[in-house]
Amino acid sequence: MSVAVVASMKGGVGKTTTTANLAFALSRLGRPVLVVDLDPQNSLFLHFGLDGSNRDGLAVAALDGRPWHAPALVSDSGVLCLPYGLLRGEQVARFERLLNENPQALGEALRAACAAEPEAIVLIDTPPGPSPYLKAAFECADLALLVLLADGGSYATIPAMEAWVDEWQSQRPDLRAAYVLNQTDASSPLARDVAEVLRQRLAHRLLPVGIHRDEAIGEALAVQQSVIEYDPHCRASLDFRQLAAAVARECP
Repeated sequence: MSVAVVASMKGGVGKTTTTANLAFALSRLGRPVLVVDLDPQNSLFLHFGLDGSNRDGLAVAALDGRPWHAPALVSDSGVLCLPYGLLRGEQVARFERLLNENPQALGEALRAACAAEPEAIVLIDTPPGPSPYLKAAFECADLALLVLLADGGSYATIPAMEAWVDEWQSQRPDLRAAYVLNQTDASSPLARDVAEVLRQRLAHRLLPVGIHRDEAIGEALAVQQSVIEYDPHCRASLDFRQLAAAVARECP
């Protein structure tokens, strides 16, 4: 089992959409894939056409004393999905305390979920910024995928994200880190300039494959599909296939 945590310092960078489409693309490479929603917004399931009325999820199971991976569901696309679940404010606080007190519990749950699939890739979607969720995810991750936009806001977050990586690699030298540039727009001179600056700044960690801005991504979400299912020939579909190949190389 290989675990990749998808993270960002700020919201609005398309992190959850990237996680969902990457999960589908990895599954098309023949690898078993488990995608985990570790965000109280509980929205990852929307990308997989799963029942939105189902309140169960990882956090709900944890608070009920059940195995954390018990609520996992197989989507029509073949990806195993573990929702966060629907919790009230006080319940969210209780689950976050549980993660703080026992950050290894998440890794134990993932190993149990993938016991029959030793070659599985696990993708964990986390909320933006530092949190108990990110701490628990980094604790069990082999790879950190940090999502950026080609804009000034994302550029300003790089020192904080580099500090995350440095802190966790000091504790776990085997943790690898890579940046993914999302929603790139070759028609915008500003976006091209910022992208070039990011490539120079992050040359050692920026993946050579970025995700282009493509209306098909939003259209696919509207019908609860991956962009590859919705329009297999669009630019974003090609990007996600290439990104999946790059991630699979990082998660042998």
